[in-house]
Amino acid sequence: PHRPINLLSMPHSPSSATPPPSSPSTTPTSTSSAPSTCSSSSPSWWSALARRWAAGAVAGAVEAVITMPFELTKTQQQLGSKISPSLPKSPKAVPRANIGVVGTMRYVVQQNGIGGLFYGLPIQLIQTAGKVGIRFSAFEQYKIAICADPGRATRNEEFVAGCAAGATEAALWITPCERLKVLRQAQIGVNNPLHTSWTKSLALIVEEQGISGLYRGLAATTLRNGLSIGIRFALYSQIKEMLEPSPGEKRKRASKGGWESLVAGAAVGAFTTVLNNPIDVVKSRMQADSQGGGKSAPEFRSTWHCITAIKERDGLYGLLFRGLSARLVKISTGQAVIFFIYEHAKALTDQFLA
Repeated sequence: PHRPINLLSMPHSPSSATPPPSSPSTTPTSTSSAPSTCSSSSPSWWSALARRWAAGAVAGAVEAVITMPFELTKTQQQLGSKISPSLPKSPKAVPRANIGVVGTMRYVVQQNGIGGLFYGLPIQLIQTAGKVGIRFSAFEQYKIAICADPGRATRNEEFVAGCAAGATEAALWITPCERLKVLRQAQIGVNNPLHTSWTKSLALIVEEQGISGLYRGLAATTLRNGLSIGIRFALYSQIKEMLEPSPGEKRKRASKGGWESLVAGAAVGAFTTVLNNPIDVVKSRMQADSQGGGKSAPEFRSTWHCITAIKERDGLYGLLFRGLSARLVKISTGQAVIFFIYEHAKALTDQFLA
């Protein structure tokens, strides 16, 4: 019988020796060998890294298109009690905070049409394709760096590698992209919107605030992604194995991702969403603040100031649960799509590009 293969692990070099079977009392998380002969300077290492990044980018792009309306809805709910200076102060103009997912979507369509549900999609595509590519490729590299045997990483090692990968994608890619996306999404219902495209927002923020203006909310974004990705990688394969009829046997379709990938991805997505929602609320408020163009002065001096201001204005509920319902739909669906598509894309890239 074959052992289950962890599809997130890097393929070993053809010249690598096959590891000896483990004892019956040990249940390895993966049976692929460590890339012992695949150094960072070898062509096979770069090829494997590129394939992981490509598979992740495809999965991220598909997820962005499918979940964008819920992404915009959760941002609108999280910004619901913050009125833009150019937004008419009427009851109709600020119904976003407490009217639910469907009500918020209806409001967006009334204000900006169906296209309003996809405000920020171009930068979201760039962000998601890039971040998922970074995530999976960085995860494998951190496993190589910290694990005694990357092919048989423990849950704790997967958690640490996942946290490091999440922090990396947040610092390198997500924070500036999220800043531009949130600025665009904050324009729903605004007369004479300032941020009409991510390119114009980029030019304006860099001109007025410098590169550091793109990194507003960095601490909250890094904390949110680091913990979330660590937990997802640590739990995903375990949940997937629990769902399989014969956890100790490799089935033919497992290498391409079956329904187990969808369920396990949705489960880890929902779990981490509930845990990190307060951090996401703070991130959204920080990144919608200080829009530039003379429209508004910075409201929050720091991450902690943002937390205390939200609690004072919206109460503990606003800090903990604002936008949670839309985020649950968005992230559970998104993670199901990402893991499912990634495993299929990875199988194709390994088949045709290896």
